[in-house]
Amino acid sequence: MSEELSREELMEKLREYEEELQELRRLKLVEQSVIAGLKEEGFSDRALRYFRYRKNFLLEDDPLKENADAVGGFTGACGDHVDTYLKIDERGVIEDAKYTTDGCPGAVTSASAIAELAKGKTLEEARKFTARDVIEHLKEGPRGLPRHMYDCCGIAVGSLREATRRYERKGG
Repeated sequence: MSEELSREELMEKLREYEEELQELRRLKLVEQSVIAGLKEEGFSDRALRYFRYRKNFLLEDDPLKENADAVGGFTGACGDHVDTYLKIDERGVIEDAKYTTDGCPGAVTSASAIAELAKGKTLEEARKFTARDVIEHLKEGPRGLPRHMYDCCGIAVGSLREATRRYERKGG
């Protein structure tokens, strides 16, 4: 049996939804401002997509968080940190790769890109990725990742390499 809400309860719910909608509108404006700033700094459209949509970001409820075959982390000189989570099949091929980071937009973008690049690669192939590979992947014409964020690519690559090392050390 369903309960009907009183008029007052409906009005209160409506106010709550209107407040949430206003907050979403404010967040949209903030996002647009951040994206415009990153574009002005030299981010390519591809880099902006990785940053904006957080492709490959590990969410709290993602099963990979508890069932990863390997997790590796790396902290850059700037203090930004990336953790990479890998799911590896019996042939040593990376089936899934996701990341978490507390870093800047460059770290978010680089971690997302290296996770994408690693999918479908063997552990040996993944270990060979360099910061330059990530930089080139993010490039579109004269844009890509701003030069002052190139170290972020190294942090992401370091995290991936650490995950592959840990997998092999445990006899994977």
